[in-house]
Amino acid sequence: MPFALYEYNAAFGRFFSQTMRVLAQAYSPLLAEMRFIEMPGTVGSRVRDRQGMDVVLDPGNISTEVTSDLKAVRAGDYERLYEAMYESADSMAEQLVGYFVEGMGKVTEGTGNVTDADGRPFGFDVLYETLEKLEFSVDENDELVMPSLVMHPTQAEKLRDLAPLTDEQQRKLDELKERKREEALARRRRRRLS
Repeated sequence: MPFALYEYNAAFGRFFSQTMRVLAQAYSPLLAEMRFIEMPGTVGSRVRDRQGMDVVLDPGNISTEVTSDLKAVRAGDYERLYEAMYESADSMAEQLVGYFVEGMGKVTEGTGNVTDADGRPFGFDVLYETLEKLEFSVDENDELVMPSLVMHPTQAEKLRDLAPLTDEQQRKLDELKERKREEALARRRRRRLS
């Protein structure tokens, strides 16, 4: 216990935990996009697949360790503590991203939202097939909200390097977006009726 008083120790624990989470988010662009919600305990999730079966996502087990010289910290020498925190936050970010990607893999497999390119190179057709499988949403002004895509860095680079859309591809994409917008509005209307 770094502090003699329980209240100080508890406050330090909360501060330290929040600091580690912020540092982990700084290490990972994916984590930086996420909103974290503190829960009193650990809970898993269930997602219904297309056959009506549950895809179970167990609570994640993320752990990290920070070791520093307590006498140095009490004396105001924080350098070793900072180094240990940065190393630990990097490890924490790697674990959190791994847990997220594993969970998303289970959900996309279970719900049928996986696109198999069948050996085709990544291009507009593969991207279009992927977007076609996804559920889009609309904002409070009924404007379409494009889904976020989480991709391996090499795939993301291929996406950035795609040639500009042809007129036909742009038309096809615009039609898809309009259809997805109408589907999202219809889902919203059904939710309001029930």
